[in-house]
Amino acid sequence: MRTKLIIIFIIALLSTTTGCKKWAVRHKQRRDLRELEQKQREKDKEKLQKYQEAVKRHASIQDKKTRKAMKKQYRKAQRHNTNQKEFFIKRWFKGKKRVNSSKGSKN
Repeated sequence: MRTKLIIIFIIALLSTTTGCKKWAVRHKQRRDLRELEQKQREKDKEKLQKYQEAVKRHASIQDKKTRKAMKKQYRKAQRHNTNQKEFFIKRWFKGKKRVNSSKGSKN
């Protein structure tokens, strides 16, 4: 009776430890994955910051007129990328494109 109890206890003990090992392995994998993602986010953040500094430096080298043109182009590009229309008053008073009638007619 006592030997059966010891054997059952050992089997129960072994089964619980193997389950813990599986959990520990999965937990370690998840932790490693989180660390890799964190490092990647930090790299991306640093890369973006360096790019912004380079853009800022490039703009500081230009003269005032060029900076103003760059700013205007940047805003135009942002508007285009977000699918926004041009300001309504600008659209109202913008000259219409005229079709050249001489191209269509033959003499």
